[in-house]
Amino acid sequence: MSQVLAGVALVGFVVAWVAAVMAWFATIVFGFKAIRRTRPGVKLWGRGTMWNPANALLNSNLLTEDGLRYRRKCFLSVGVFIACVAIPLLVAAVTGQLK
Repeated sequence: MSQVLAGVALVGFVVAWVAAVMAWFATIVFGFKAIRRTRPGVKLWGRGTMWNPANALLNSNLLTEDGLRYRRKCFLSVGVFIACVAIPLLVAAVTGQLK
């Protein structure tokens, strides 16, 4: 019975890590899509973004409605990534399998 439980746990860990990889790529895609949808007149390499285009994600005033939707999806995928990595690590630490 313990081998079946170990197999189920292994499958769960693999599914969590695959979901984490997919969430990572979704974060990158949605982040770029949000950054590309700034309001007219916003310079991506200017003072408004502190010369870093990724800072447009942090200031919602710089994005259009489409950009805000992609920003929400980006932050949601970041949360999914963190959950997919943290939960298996927490389970492994609690059960003593993390070395």
